[in-house]
Amino acid sequence: MTPRRSRAAVLALGAAMATTTVLVSPGVGQAQRPAPSLDFVSQTLVIDNDPAEIVVDVIDAPDDARIGVTVLADPASSRGAVRDHHAEPSTTGARLAAFECTLDGDCFDQAFLTTDDDGAVTITLDDAVIGELLRRDAGTLPVVVTLVNEDGDVLDDLATSFVVIDDVTARRGRVGFISSLDAPVGHHADQSVTVDPAPLIERLEGVSSGIATTFSIRPETLSALAEVDATSLAEIVELIDRRPLQRSPWVAMDEEAWRVAGEADLVIAGYALGHDTFEELAGTAPSGIVRLDGDATPATLSVLRAAGASVVIAQDDQLDPATRADEADQPLTILDDNGVAMAALRIDDALHDTLAGDDPELAGYHALAELLTALYDDRSADTAALLDIDRVNPVALDVLLTGIDEHRELRVVGVNALANLDPERLGGTATRAELRAVAAPDIQDVVAELQAARSAISTLSAMLEPETESVDSLAKQLRAAVSSDLTADEATGYADAVFAEVLERTAGVEVPPGDRITLTDRRTDLPLTIVNNQAVTLNVELVLSAEKIRFPDGERRELRLQPGDNDIVIPVETLASGDARVTATIVSPGGAFELASGAVDIRSTAISGLGLAISVVALVILGVWWIRTILRVRRNRAAATVAAASDEDPASPTEDPVEGES
Repeated sequence: MTPRRSRAAVLALGAAMATTTVLVSPGVGQAQRPAPSLDFVSQTLVIDNDPAEIVVDVIDAPDDARIGVTVLADPASSRGAVRDHHAEPSTTGARLAAFECTLDGDCFDQAFLTTDDDGAVTITLDDAVIGELLRRDAGTLPVVVTLVNEDGDVLDDLATSFVVIDDVTARRGRVGFISSLDAPVGHHADQSVTVDPAPLIERLEGVSSGIATTFSIRPETLSALAEVDATSLAEIVELIDRRPLQRSPWVAMDEEAWRVAGEADLVIAGYALGHDTFEELAGTAPSGIVRLDGDATPATLSVLRAAGASVVIAQDDQLDPATRADEADQPLTILDDNGVAMAALRIDDALHDTLAGDDPELAGYHALAELLTALYDDRSADTAALLDIDRVNPVALDVLLTGIDEHRELRVVGVNALANLDPERLGGTATRAELRAVAAPDIQDVVAELQAARSAISTLSAMLEPETESVDSLAKQLRAAVSSDLTADEATGYADAVFAEVLERTAGVEVPPGDRITLTDRRTDLPLTIVNNQAVTLNVELVLSAEKIRFPDGERRELRLQPGDNDIVIPVETLASGDARVTATIVSPGGAFELASGAVDIRSTAISGLGLAISVVALVILGVWWIRTILRVRRNRAAATVAAASDEDPASPTEDPVEGES
């Protein structure tokens, strides 16, 4: 009989999964006696040289009740057949054995019944009577145990199996395990960091007793621990002890959603950062194994391949039923959108359903029976099964692992070993499956907010360069914001917090108003004061504009503002005398943020070269006008004088000759 063995570490693994059932007691006078039932304890699973036994607890049965055992003669030849028998037991058909025992131990010479001090009832089949029949053929024999009353009415029943193994078989069944150590995001929008290492350590201790398990753990969790709890980080790293780690982005991401949003590079960068974090903090590089999200598509596979994935893990509901085999132990490939096949492993959901039975001890034996039966299926060679430890009841897991330890046909292997199994050993060519089409969530609003926040961080970094260490916390905060653990509102809350921080760290730049400045020279230096109220040096750009003023060194110039007052001079050239205003605007490098603006009023009394030229021309024109005017006046005056003289002494041709002339 398979001995029961306690794996405290494994049970500790499932402590967080255990749920408490609250029973509401009936009121006084309403108490009812529980129905008679059978509770499975253990059994002989594989029939070898020892007699077959089944151990049960008989609960609240009447004294005249009997326990019946029926062993069917038709062996189950596949996992599916075994599963069907366990789900819907039947005692019809040919039988190898069928008997009943009274609770006081009378089995009518076909078996032996004993009860221990704890009340557990052991039913031992008489090996001399049916042992040869049980061992006749390799396969799995359906068994039904019933609890009946004196009238033959079935009070309770349970179904199990006996497995008969051919000692010369060379087939092997391999079982791999994955487990999640994922924790909530540790880096928060307010730049605080919190992470609880206790559940991680407890679960790691639960699988530290020799189970070859591939873990998924978010690199961001290790980063958070490095900041707040280096002792726990060291303990976790020691427990991981270079075990295989699934390839993970720095935080959990819905890769397909980000790809659809045009952020495939962000996904690849997230995986690269995760890889570097594992190497730095855990001392190991992650494997190429990636577990697919439910909305993964062939295009997602291409992105994951670019991020370093070589093997993907999928569940049944992610695969098109028409393109996958009935059982999950068949080798599998999935095509990406470039038509390139990627190796895939399929979580054995059917085996998970078996292990999820109401009676965990019995569920563990059922799972073992399925795994052993698969080795005798006509289509089978070696077999492979992948299980998620976190989905298995710890008691059922204890039974399963104990059984694997005791049967050389089964062994626990790493997930990498499962992925590298020769398809021919698993029954032939790998099945080519297709992913089911599932729409990815729309995250465009979140993407827009995070892109703007990334731009703000880039701007702040440029302003602080080369002293940019203080920006790292903001960048880490924004990397955490892409986590699929966050709602859209929570993610944009991270972006809003980044904006607020950037604005706070760039505030306080001023251009104080000054007195009116009088410029007497056409070319001169204009004094300007810029105040930096931050405690650090800021890189900024000064943008100048004015009418009637030219800036020989250009209208833009780069500045490094030291804390406090920064006095600068600006070469200017006046284009005209009179009043003008110079506007000085301080912006971040590249002009993304306007930090401050001010104006300087100017009065210019200097005449520019153009003005002088215009004045000279005007004077020349005026001089010519005056000269011409003076000359014209003089001519007019001379003419008037002559006319006046003619009126007083006119010259006449009829005048008498002068006396004495002839």
